[in-house]
Amino acid sequence: MSDVPEVAAEDVMEDTPEAVATPEPTPEPPARGPWAWLKRSLARIPVPRPKTRRGAIILILITVGVGVVFAVGGSWVANYTESASFCTLCHTMTPQKKAYEASPHASVECGECHVTPGLAGFVSAKLAGTRELYALVTNTYPRPIPPIEHDKLPTADVTCLRCHTLEQITKDSGPSKLVLRTSFDTDEANSRKDLAVLLRPANDGTADARGVHFHVSQALTYTSPDAHEQTIDSVEYRDPKTGELEQFIAVLQVRESISAGRDLERLKATQQVRTMDCRDCHNRVGHAVPTANDAIDASMAAGKIDPSLPYVKRTSLDLVKQQYPSTGAGAEAVDGLSSFYKTKYPLVAKTKSAAIANATAELQRIYTLIDTPEMAVGSMTYPNNIGHQDGPGCFRCHDGAHFKVVKGVVTKEAIPSTCDTCHTFPQFTTAGASQAAPTNQELMSSVPVGARPASHQGSQWVFEHKTAAGTLLPDPNTCGACHKPAYCVNCHASGAIKVDHETMLLHHADSVRESGGTTSCAVCHQPVYCAQCHKGSILGPSNSRLDEPAAGR
Repeated sequence: MSDVPEVAAEDVMEDTPEAVATPEPTPEPPARGPWAWLKRSLARIPVPRPKTRRGAIILILITVGVGVVFAVGGSWVANYTESASFCTLCHTMTPQKKAYEASPHASVECGECHVTPGLAGFVSAKLAGTRELYALVTNTYPRPIPPIEHDKLPTADVTCLRCHTLEQITKDSGPSKLVLRTSFDTDEANSRKDLAVLLRPANDGTADARGVHFHVSQALTYTSPDAHEQTIDSVEYRDPKTGELEQFIAVLQVRESISAGRDLERLKATQQVRTMDCRDCHNRVGHAVPTANDAIDASMAAGKIDPSLPYVKRTSLDLVKQQYPSTGAGAEAVDGLSSFYKTKYPLVAKTKSAAIANATAELQRIYTLIDTPEMAVGSMTYPNNIGHQDGPGCFRCHDGAHFKVVKGVVTKEAIPSTCDTCHTFPQFTTAGASQAAPTNQELMSSVPVGARPASHQGSQWVFEHKTAAGTLLPDPNTCGACHKPAYCVNCHASGAIKVDHETMLLHHADSVRESGGTTSCAVCHQPVYCAQCHKGSILGPSNSRLDEPAAGR
């Protein structure tokens, strides 16, 4: 047995160099910066670490599945936010929803026309939607909601031209279209008038034929001070045959006729310059609503409102055009049609109660379609540029007051503006409300079709044709070979033929009074024509603008 004392193992360990305690490292200060909080948060998330191959496969499948769900779900959400069902959730969109559902494009989703394809367009649309949501929540949205400016919409080549090709709409100077329309007067008998007009290329049948889509078949630019292009001050394009630059300027923008070139440059520098496309005329193609007058006429022609009810046109207009505090109040007030007949025509109220009830229901439908008082919207709130009935439309340029500029000097040549520039003279056939409607053949019989004779080409033909006619009624050997009396009444039933243009320059006030007033002038002239000299409205109020929502309905 040894005399060496036993030493504990832990005592030996304490004497070895490895056993000497080392100081713990000083912890690094927490990271700082805009993304530091995100890094710390992500570090706390438990990440599973599979220990077997099977576990790894399951983790991968779960990750892929979650990714697919997010991708498919995100795509669905993105598509849903561009659909009509989503865009019309807010009450502020009620007028747009009603107009959209009644339009020819009701099957086209909102995003197809309002969102530019691609990520940038998507993000821009969602940012705009966020601003609109904020305005809704804070009750700061405008009433009415203004239409979107064209520069903020997708271009026509990724919207309109996806379905309607330029070749389709410009072939052979564009298609011709026969328009048939029935209207009723506001007299007791609701006298019926049937209109026929043929939309066809200008100078049809000649080498210079130009269809209405001439405006988009080449680069035609214009200037406008208005974000919604309801005023056009200058136009220019290159003649497709000669290649020469054609320039026109609104007469009210000319400061000095011999230096109009400077005015054109001023307009380009101070106004927005746009290349004309589909939207400049088809500006309400997805949200158009008829005027009260047109809607009532259509319902009477279809028999939904009985034309034999005395004064039904006038009374219906009075009811629908009234200002009401809400849509519900307006629809209830329209029920006043029955009260009118009980008071004024008790026998009619008794014998035609069913017809009156049907007319009332139809008027309520019309009112709720075209009016939304809560948003200060009526049928004329948003001007429609198709034609020139419900907005400035064609007359923004074809008003007789946009003159050609040659080498910086204004000439007498204006953008064509006569009634037969783009269509034939409207032909009316008048009949009592109880008479049978004329057939299409009867309506078409007085519509002039074909090229205008050489003798009719002169700028003064409208004044000189009486010399060739010889008689007031069309003679079979002269005018009657092509025209029927219905063609002549367009002008001869108005006061226009009484205007003595030879005395107009110095004594035009007397000439206007003798012809029956300014309504005679309005047969041929637009308000801007008189505005060259006169201030204020001479020919009566113009079509309603967006900033005057209650002016016309």
